[in-house]
Parts: sequence; C-alpha cells; structure tokens
Amino acid sequence: MLAVERRSRIEEIITENKSVLVTDLAKQFDVTPETIRGDLLKLEKQGVLVRTYGGATLCGSSGSELSYKDRDVVNAEAKQKIGERAAEMIKNGETIFLDASTSSLWLARNIKNKKGLTVITNAVNIVLELEECDNIRIICTGGRLNTRNMSYVGRFAERMIKENLVANKFFFSCKGVTISRGMTDASEDEAEIKRAMMESSDSAIFLCDRSKLGKKGIPVISAIDKIDTFITDICPDREWHDAMRESGVKVITV
Repeated sequence: MLAVERRSRIEEIITENKSVLVTDLAKQFDVTPETIRGDLLKLEKQGVLVRTYGGATLCGSSGSELSYKDRDVVNAEAKQKIGERAAEMIKNGETIFLDASTSSLWLARNIKNKKGLTVITNAVNIVLELEECDNIRIICTGGRLNTRNMSYVGRFAERMIKENLVANKFFFSCKGVTISRGMTDASEDEAEIKRAMMESSDSAIFLCDRSKLGKKGIPVISAIDKIDTFITDICPDREWHDAMRESGVKVITV
C-alpha cells in the first residue's frame, strides 16, 4: 500500500471512530509506529486530526465538543477499565461528585452494588443509569440543560454546589490535560461546574484515557497539583511521572 493510500485510509478510520491509536494503526497496516507517527503528522498539518499522546483525535476547534453519544464510544474499553478501578476507591457510605463526562458515566456503571452511597451529579445520563439503585441516594444539581452534553450547567447549578453540597471525593474527566496548563475543557460552562465540585470535595480523582494526554481545551479547570489521583490506561513517560511526583499526585495505570 502506498503511503498516500494509507493516510487516506487513516483519515477514513478517524472520521468514523473519532480517535485512533498509533499501536493499533501500526498493526493494522503492518508498518512501524514511527511510520504511523509520520502519517499522523502529515494529516495534522492538513487539518484532518490533532495528535495526542499515543494517537490522535478527529480535528475540530479547541472549543468544539462531541455529543455525549459520540464520546461514550471513544476509547470505551479504556474508560470501562478506568471506571472499574475508580469504583474500587469508593467506600460504602461515602458522598461523591460525578461530573457529566462519559468516563464518570462508566464509573457509575460500576458502583451499583455500593451501599449507602450518595451520588451528586449534573449529568442526566448518570441519574438515569442509577435511578433503579435503591441503595444509592442521587442528588441532581439542576440548572440549565446542555442538550449536547446532557448536563445541567449555569449559575444555578454552580451555586447549588458551592452553597449547599460537599463530598468526600470528586471524579471527573475533561477534554485534555497538559503538564503546563493542567486540565482543560471544551466549554466554560462545564469547566465552572467541575471547578465548583473540586472546591467542595475532600479529594479529586482525574479519569484520563490516553486520548486526553497532551490535548488542550480552552477553559482551564485546574492545575495538576489540585488533583490527588490520576487514573489512566497508558503508562505516562518520565516527564509526566516527574510532574505528577512533584505535584504529589498518585498515578494509577490500569
């Protein structure tokens, strides 16, 4: 297969799946990871995609946001593993914040057997996921409905959290994370809610599948040193490990 044909096929794959991994593409096309990285670099220059740590995502403006249905299938296997591991951190009787990310939705799917748990969320889909769990108390923030993300946002939701609610742990994800900027999101509305939840929690746990490493959004949620635990599906390189260690962040790789 010619290089131009391979890049054309990669473009088709990322358009369909929203994201790709270098390792998967190398196996599929029987070429080296270095060859695939070169292909991704060329496609990035053409405006097709944005390279991330270990792969790439479909190109869009840094403030654009995929619908929750599209995001739920991106790296679904990794999010499932991250959700399972995060669920192990939750003790019976605790109160937790869950944001409206699909990573938190995968976490919610793994806590249905917890006892005496209180879940506070601004996510419609998490409410629906847990509605039949008699052993879990659900508190929804209310607010203005973001239909694309199926989340409640705005000043009402933010004030509800800051003035009325506290939690033991806050589980969240976002558009991307870099060492220099920390966690960033696709919209200011979502970032505000996450900042409020973080401020009202004893600890913050970041759920980070590999597509988010090195990716930037526009509004900053927080610096890395504001989180306590970083759960990911890829082993970060030395630079990331050093940054996490200096910030006092525990790294868990699933």
